[in-house]
Amino acid sequence: MPHSDTPAQRPPVYYIGHAGVPLLFGEDETIVIARENLRAIGDEILGLEPRPKAIIAFSGHFEAGEIHGPNTIEGQFGSWACLADSFQHDFVGDFHDTYPHVYKYEWDHQDAPELGNKIWRHLKANGLKAKRVERGVDHGVWVPFKVMFPPERPLDIPLIQVSTFHGYDLESQIRLGEVFESLREEGYLILGSGMVVHSFPSIEEIHQAPTEEERILARKKILKETRDFDTFVREAVAQHDPAARKTALLALESRYEFKRSHPTVEHFTPLLVAAGAAGEAKVEPLGVDIISPGMSFLNVRFS
Repeated sequence: MPHSDTPAQRPPVYYIGHAGVPLLFGEDETIVIARENLRAIGDEILGLEPRPKAIIAFSGHFEAGEIHGPNTIEGQFGSWACLADSFQHDFVGDFHDTYPHVYKYEWDHQDAPELGNKIWRHLKANGLKAKRVERGVDHGVWVPFKVMFPPERPLDIPLIQVSTFHGYDLESQIRLGEVFESLREEGYLILGSGMVVHSFPSIEEIHQAPTEEERILARKKILKETRDFDTFVREAVAQHDPAARKTALLALESRYEFKRSHPTVEHFTPLLVAAGAAGEAKVEPLGVDIISPGMSFLNVRFS
């Protein structure tokens, strides 16, 4: 007989395309659709029954420090490390001249020190090194969450942010997710936040083309690369069997489009963590597809 504290149904696992700070105020079509997609996911999370105990979030902007070596993660574990009114701007670009108001943004959220400590113990019991860190929630979480959970529908579920592993060992990120899968049985919702395609060098390649004709050709080439890799990812995560999904995801690294889509891997690894935590899940893309040269905003639910 299941324990009385065990939810009757495990919460889903999500992977979202978090975008940058212009997500909060941009008015071009891509940004507007991205906001609508994320808002619908936020409504879905708030409507889940039974209520998730907490959200455990992995972001493309929080890797464990290289100093710790392999098999170590960091997180907001314990009361001294969970700062309910704290977040980090950590923007990729400098917006002081263009959008100075973003540095005055605030985002309140609930911490859960006792749950953070429980997660820390769970990780240690599963052979991982887990370091407690004092840091705010980064923009890979608070930017999309400000959209997903607006003031009229605030997030009233505790949030705990955990790092991915440092480095380029993609298989280790899936194993990390597998460690978190069992926590879903206790009501924890796992969410990865990154981008299926995230390539500023590709976008810069278009801008740096010396003529309009070459810019058009570069844009066409990079858009095809982006669409192709987005398609490859969709096919990989659609595998119902966890072992088959893992094999398909890891095979992406050998594709030409992988390095073009991810010059660095930190926005891809949260997808691997989410896939590892999903187990034998059905997979469904969420919202309207948004693909632009060098960027894919794919959102996925594993349930």
